[in-house]
Amino acid sequence: MSNELPLYYAIMEHFANGKPDCTEGVMHDLAASYSSYKLFTRKDIDEALATAKENGLLDECDWKIDDNGELQTFYVANDFGKDMIQRYIG
Repeated sequence: MSNELPLYYAIMEHFANGKPDCTEGVMHDLAASYSSYKLFTRKDIDEALATAKENGLLDECDWKIDDNGELQTFYVANDFGKDMIQRYIG
C-alpha cells in the first residue's frame, strides 16, 4: 500500500510554500506520483482548485491565456489556507 497523500491533499500541499501556481504547474509537479490516477485531469484539477478557493483556502492571484488559447488561472494559499494545510496535511 502506498503512503502517498490522497490527490486532493497533495494538491493543497503543493500550495503550502505560498507560491502561486496554476493547474498546469500542479499537474507538472505531481505527475510522477499521480499521473495514473483517474482524477488526474485538467478538468478535475481545475475543479479541485476552484473548490479550495470557494472553501477559503486559496485565492486567485493572476491569470493568462496560454499558447493554446486556454485560460490559466493562478492561485495562492492565503494565510488561512496555509494554516489549514499545515495543521491537517503538513
